[in-house]
Amino acid sequence: MKLGRFIDDAYRGLNKGRSLRSEKGDPIFSLDDLAERLGTRPSRTEVEELLPQDPGNLKRLVESDPGNRHQIIWGHLSSIAAERSHQPLHLPAENYAGLELSRGTIILEMGGDHVGERMKGGRIYLRQRAGDYLGQEMTGGGIVSRGAGNYAFRRMSGGLGVIKGDCGNFLGLGCSGGKVVCQGSCGERAGWLMSSGSLRIHGDAGDYLGLLMKGGRITAFGRVGRRAGWRMKGGTIRGKAFGPEAADGVFGLD
Repeated sequence: MKLGRFIDDAYRGLNKGRSLRSEKGDPIFSLDDLAERLGTRPSRTEVEELLPQDPGNLKRLVESDPGNRHQIIWGHLSSIAAERSHQPLHLPAENYAGLELSRGTIILEMGGDHVGERMKGGRIYLRQRAGDYLGQEMTGGGIVSRGAGNYAFRRMSGGLGVIKGDCGNFLGLGCSGGKVVCQGSCGERAGWLMSSGSLRIHGDAGDYLGLLMKGGRITAFGRVGRRAGWRMKGGTIRGKAFGPEAADGVFGLD
């Protein structure tokens, strides 16, 4: 018997790819079951195809501890659960909460990394400080957080991000749209490579604000560090207290 025929007989005519491991007839009891069929970094569509329709099963899966292996799967599940819920979904601190969220509301008691990544709509509220990569690549919706780590709203192209406290370095790196408001202070290189959108900083900003900025608008109400607007190619930076080494002629003083 040829190898191809042998494999076909062994699989009883089923597709030998991912769909075989994702056979809908198999019960899904845990995140391990999903990961066994999908791998650890599946797409949103792949997760939805296998997800049980029973709300009780979905609730149990979302309440499971994803550990380090199942964070992407759990992130998709958190968004699906929020979108199906008529009430805000309250969750603990986990990485990737609200991954690709399109509607609904998630309330996080604590903040992990990558919260709201690739978010398209809906709302996320963090009662405490978020980790790194808050709202990365979000295209819509809104996020409100007590504070944030590094790379908040990186490559954001739409939506609204509000940080009610301080945040780390690289706020709004590579933004091409949307609106970011930091009510506290931020670290260095906020608005780096920004091409569109708006960034408002009510506290102080670190060094290299608007580095290599191509477009958009940055407004700083506090003290700004050295080299603000360095090698800036477009857009506007406005503030009240630029450092002595700020680039000349690329910003306005309000």
